[in-house]
Amino acid sequence: MHDPWLDAAAMSVLRANDAGRWTVPSRTQYPHQWNWDSAFISLGLATFDWDRAVVEIESMLAARWREGMVPHLRYDPAHVFDYSPGPDRWPVAQTHVAEPGIATSGITNPPVLVSAAFLAGRRQTVRQRRLAFWRRAFPALCGFVEYLARDRRLPGAPLVAIVHPWESGWDNSPRWDHLRAAGLRPSRPLSRLDTEHVPVADRPTDADYAGYLALIDLLEAADYDIGGFKASSPFCVYDVLMDALWYRAACDLNEIASELGEEQPVADACLREFAAAFEEFHWDADLGLYVDWDCVSSRRISRPTAAGLAALAGGLVSGDRAREAWQLYRRMQAGALAVCTVPPTDPAFEARRYWRGPVWAHINWLVVDGMERSGLKGEAAELRRETLDLIRRSGFAEYFDPITGTACGADAFSWTAALALDLLSHELSD
Repeated sequence: MHDPWLDAAAMSVLRANDAGRWTVPSRTQYPHQWNWDSAFISLGLATFDWDRAVVEIESMLAARWREGMVPHLRYDPAHVFDYSPGPDRWPVAQTHVAEPGIATSGITNPPVLVSAAFLAGRRQTVRQRRLAFWRRAFPALCGFVEYLARDRRLPGAPLVAIVHPWESGWDNSPRWDHLRAAGLRPSRPLSRLDTEHVPVADRPTDADYAGYLALIDLLEAADYDIGGFKASSPFCVYDVLMDALWYRAACDLNEIASELGEEQPVADACLREFAAAFEEFHWDADLGLYVDWDCVSSRRISRPTAAGLAALAGGLVSGDRAREAWQLYRRMQAGALAVCTVPPTDPAFEARRYWRGPVWAHINWLVVDGMERSGLKGEAAELRRETLDLIRRSGFAEYFDPITGTACGADAFSWTAALALDLLSHELSD
């Protein structure tokens, strides 16, 4: 239904977090530009300010590496000392950045940015303006998709290997507890700034951060070469969501190419090979869910999390299997709200601690989108309503307690506001 108050409040959050050419996720907690944050933010901006949505996407693409990677973080030079780790942790990474003067991290995020460029472009009803945007962005979008397919490919599979939990976006998920168990220690300590504005109980632990920083050391030592890194690291994973969203990005990129009259960047044969490998490596028949694959130990990481549901957004899963996965996960949630990232039945579940249980608006958005693509229109509409009701009740929080529905993490969070706008626009269509 039409909700003028929620519309206006969400737009106000995005305006307040506008840093000029990008939108910060949160003024207090995240003062830079994040890759998949900007992708989701652009979807909300496109509902009321299409030109600003385009700027959001193009500013992130401007931070790409010469190899084509779009990093997970572009640093704002005015706030370098307001966030840790800063660019000083990634000195070798700076030698890869294509544009002089831009500082970035040395890792990436799932390529939602490619799909966001496609979806935001489709909101522009003037064909010439839409095509002009796609024409400008097309080389960088191609480079990003190609980088993941080429520089993150290991022998034996066409899937995308991730090298850090931050790349998945699910930092301290139980999916990655094997990194914590490895007991890595960084070369120098980190001053934690992330707990100054958010309760310690909501954030990853110091042990988690030790592993994150130690992986940066290993990446820097390997000059970001996947083979050299894998030889020295306990963490190298085929992330089910990264792979699903790469496939989605490749398909969306091909659609953009068709509109532009360009040759298809990703061949149908490559997509078929990728889809077959996705099924082989990620489907866990015993669990009845899609899960991750540990490339170091060559085995599935059989932890049931919402990542397998969010992966439906890739468009790789049949309607029957999507329905089975949805129904199974709802039972595992035991009455918890919306889609919690870890079901309460899991011994690692923590209702408020970042990626160990809470509800996130962008994960719900992916699940809604994936169910619609799988033909589960009614289930998608139900989850859309649940998500919007949660935001109406608790505000534009970074994430939410799945038991009580209370706000967690940073407040006035950009992608929560942006996706409320996008979900509202689709609810009106329904």
